[in-house]
Amino acid sequence: MADKNTFGLDKGQIDTIDWELAIKRVLHDIRSDFIYAPHLRFIYAHAADELVDQIKKELAAGAFAPGAPLHIEVPKSARMKTAQLNRLGPAFSRQGSILMPRDRVFYQALADEAAPTVKAKTDLARSFSHRLGDDKSETMFVSTRTCWSEFQKTIRAHSEKPNNRYVLKTDVANCFGSLNQHTLINTLQSAGMNKPLTERLEKVLTAFTGSRSSRGILQGIYPSDMFGSFYLDPIDRFLADAGLDSARYVDDIYVFVDSGDAAETVIRDLISVLRSYDLILNENKSVLMPVGLLLTEEPDLEQLFKDAVDEISGQLEDSDFGSDYGFQSEWDDEDDDADAPDEKDLELQATINLFESIEHYPDQAENIERFCLPLFAKAESNYAVDHVQGAFKSRPAMAQIYCAYLANFLGDEGVVAFLISLLGDGALVDWQKMWVMAALLSLEGADDPTVKIALDVLKDASRHEALRGAAAIFVGRFGDIVRRKSMCDSYGAVGSPFIQLAIFFSSRWFPAVERTNAFNQWSTHTQLHSLLATAMKNKPN
Repeated sequence: MADKNTFGLDKGQIDTIDWELAIKRVLHDIRSDFIYAPHLRFIYAHAADELVDQIKKELAAGAFAPGAPLHIEVPKSARMKTAQLNRLGPAFSRQGSILMPRDRVFYQALADEAAPTVKAKTDLARSFSHRLGDDKSETMFVSTRTCWSEFQKTIRAHSEKPNNRYVLKTDVANCFGSLNQHTLINTLQSAGMNKPLTERLEKVLTAFTGSRSSRGILQGIYPSDMFGSFYLDPIDRFLADAGLDSARYVDDIYVFVDSGDAAETVIRDLISVLRSYDLILNENKSVLMPVGLLLTEEPDLEQLFKDAVDEISGQLEDSDFGSDYGFQSEWDDEDDDADAPDEKDLELQATINLFESIEHYPDQAENIERFCLPLFAKAESNYAVDHVQGAFKSRPAMAQIYCAYLANFLGDEGVVAFLISLLGDGALVDWQKMWVMAALLSLEGADDPTVKIALDVLKDASRHEALRGAAAIFVGRFGDIVRRKSMCDSYGAVGSPFIQLAIFFSSRWFPAVERTNAFNQWSTHTQLHSLLATAMKNKPN
């Protein structure tokens, strides 16, 4: 009897899928992943053909079985309120995830097949986030800053209409985690997506979420961004049918009304419609206000952002200026960027002015940092180093961006010492330490005490496997023969295939004899090991 979790796909359908596009989009998307996994990126970059062949063979044989994602708790910017305490409350968290290569490529391929249907059904006058770009664009979506700018313009235009006296600012609680997969599939089918593909998509989504009653989708990857936004299309349609002006960015919905009584009716009906899609409003983030307040919310800060955007628009293309967190580029493949333009001479005065406004707009600090720090990193400007070091522990949600920025200044012994100290800080969660380890991997070399810290992390079963995987790569890259042997001896004990794959990947920096021995011992351990071995052959040291 066939395993109910396995499925196939008609060969004709398999052949119509643009697998090359799926690989390109995964490689672009991976740069902002919640989990640092250069060993997986290496497979996408250097064994793509073999990976796609494997997927196609399994689908043709009816033997494709989606695996489990790798999850990690990621701190959120939102914090718990405190009562009579002179300190910040604990940070809330969300689940960040990545998929293993075969699952990720197939999920992306299914999303690419669904994209024309989603694009045709999206109401561009009301939905502004994750707008699909060119059909063959590796970025999949129109740039975030373009989408956000259009969103802001629309809100302003609605606010200036005489009959729009009030605005309902609403937020959907846990939208990605609550959406009903079956409802999503039905919505896609009714919109015209190929039924065999929607059936496979539902199987994939169910496999990814396991025992959670077919609810929710993974966060932080292109396909989920598209499907999650599309799931709210019926809400846009409901508001359009009601004759109301509205604008939505992801799950933040602005609805304009002419009176308080109208707001009562709208919110009552909206709650009911959302409930029919298994969603609820976030009461703590929903507010009714006069449109005048919306127009006067921090206009000076808005102008500072506009000046910074205008300044950088003339110096960088949209594709170079997005949510690039700076780590998943292949730091060991420097020749890949040999023809990249020199960006050290970027003019960033308006960006500096925006960054300096943090003291005046502390509630907007993270938004300002997310805009400015990647630009400072591109320009190799150490302007914000002291700020980042001072803010690191108080803003756990920013660890990925902070570490990506600090990784540009590892020639500064103070920066290196600061990062190393974070590895032993018990107040930091494993997700933060994983990005610290990723930053330190950009060192030209590391002393033995630092390698020992990484080795201890690798062997600590209480640590998250994503952190331990990064630690393994660090030991393999910088450890001497004693440290390498200790790591290799732990290969069987670590248990996790993700960590074992990282240990195998780290052998790229072993001396020739040790590297050959590792290859002979581990290259056929799993399908992923075989793909990584192929990538190593295709991209030798």
